[in-house]
Amino acid sequence: MKITGIFVLLILAVLCLASEKIKLYLQVDCSEYRSLQARRPIYCEKLYQPFCGSDGKTYNNKCSFCKAVLRSRGALHMKQSGPC
Repeated sequence: MKITGIFVLLILAVLCLASEKIKLYLQVDCSEYRSLQARRPIYCEKLYQPFCGSDGKTYNNKCSFCKAVLRSRGALHMKQSGPC
């Protein structure tokens, strides 16, 4: 019985660590766009590699998603890679 309990606790610990890594994977690095925003408007190319935002909108690519993140002052996050 003790071995089963220890095994269950280990499995739960592994699942918790895996969920944290998934959250880190879902974060998008928009730091390259922050420095551009101060100097001039950001223009994005028409490349379609969709990102689903926490607002339920599908953004065409990383650039358009990061522009929305900057406009929201960091309130917007990536929900998933791909369309919503």
